Amino acid sequence: MPGRSPTFHGAGTTPDEDLMARLSHELDGLALDLAWSQWTELGVDSIVRRQEWRALDLEPLIIFTASRSSDSRLRAASLEWCIDNVRLASAFRLRNFASQASSKTQAAFGRYAATVKAHSGVSWPAHGDPYMLAPRLRPGRAPDLRRPALIQLRLRALVGVTARAEILKLMLANPDRPLTKSALAGRAAFTKGRVAQALELLTAAGFVAVHASANRPLYRLARPADLARSLEWLPADYPDWWPIFKVAETLIEYAHLTSGPPSARVSRAQAALSEIEPELRRLGIPGPPALEPRSVAAFEHWALEFLERQVEGRESTRLSPATYRIRRLASGVWEAFAAATDREARRLTGGKLANSADRVAQAIFADAVAAGAEVAVDDAAIQVVSREFAAEVLRQMGPGEERPIRQNSSGAGSRIGGGGTAPQPERHRSCKNEDFHPNSAQLTTLQAN
Repeated sequence: MPGRSPTFHGAGTTPDEDLMARLSHELDGLALDLAWSQWTELGVDSIVRRQEWRALDLEPLIIFTASRSSDSRLRAASLEWCIDNVRLASAFRLRNFASQASSKTQAAFGRYAATVKAHSGVSWPAHGDPYMLAPRLRPGRAPDLRRPALIQLRLRALVGVTARAEILKLMLANPDRPLTKSALAGRAAFTKGRVAQALELLTAAGFVAVHASANRPLYRLARPADLARSLEWLPADYPDWWPIFKVAETLIEYAHLTSGPPSARVSRAQAALSEIEPELRRLGIPGPPALEPRSVAAFEHWALEFLERQVEGRESTRLSPATYRIRRLASGVWEAFAAATDREARRLTGGKLANSADRVAQAIFADAVAAGAEVAVDDAAIQVVSREFAAEVLRQMGPGEERPIRQNSSGAGSRIGGGGTAPQPERHRSCKNEDFHPNSAQLTTLQAN
């Protein structure tokens, strides 16, 4: 945060080196503030509390905390909490998330898990030597499961540390949006088989309703208001913490390993941005513009702002609804590109697509879902809806015709999820080829059927 970092004037250091030292210090401090604030909600003694109304996700928090090795007090306090409350944590989810983490984080979590295992005997995915823990002066406090931020643990107390608890949490976050098994499995961090079994039980018990859409089962809460009333103390926000923590780790690593003037930092910044792009798409958060030496400072400012938003509990700014422009040339070739209102036009895909209207529509829907959906939507669902869109809109286009396609404000996932509509044709007009000349580097050229 502004004013947090000291002034760095090392002997023999350059202004750029001082700048990166300050950036590293700022990001480290923000990451620790974020972790401390969440552990405070769990009952660890601390004066930092900013996440009261944001639902926590225990297993990603544990792995992220293990990677913050610079704060031995945080490590010791969180380890003691885990040892005392190990029954509330999911070893399966820890193993799943750890397999997706960087090698550095995996190593740090291995020692962390080994410490918990040594004191409690649980089957956490441990490797390495356990940490030494000092004798406790007093027992730790049990977490207050009535806190809004601890809705996950309250559900686990109700239905067990199982996929059922994660499914109910995800459905509470979006009670009006039907979800597929694949979407639920992706966010719940359980296998599709476990999620399928959990859905069967929840449906049999009357908590979840199922209906078919395009011959695919979709699931939603049967009586969301009743469940919300019985649980009480619900959070206002359900962040997707795993990609948030992964982005934070990458940004911190960039700051620690990068030095030199902007011209020397741009390649590392571009690599970091490429690494976090899948997470940003999953979160629906806009990244900085295309990088060049003069925009590296903007990237670093964006990195600080990203972590500040998470620490302060501010809602992340989602991507603006995009406009997709498609033109069918006289030769039968389609040209398609996307442009959000506040960003430059960009390619829909990185490579050449197949020669079909279905693929054009699929590229649009996949991009819109990644930018605007609040939950995971699997490829099969995108294919079903995009085929309908190709038949209704794209194949009706004649040579020389251009159509702007707008993503509506309800989010691209709404049509695929079962309600509302996703990209919509704004208007229909014919034009000559020379009337529309986007830069060729901004286009994806697609061959018609």
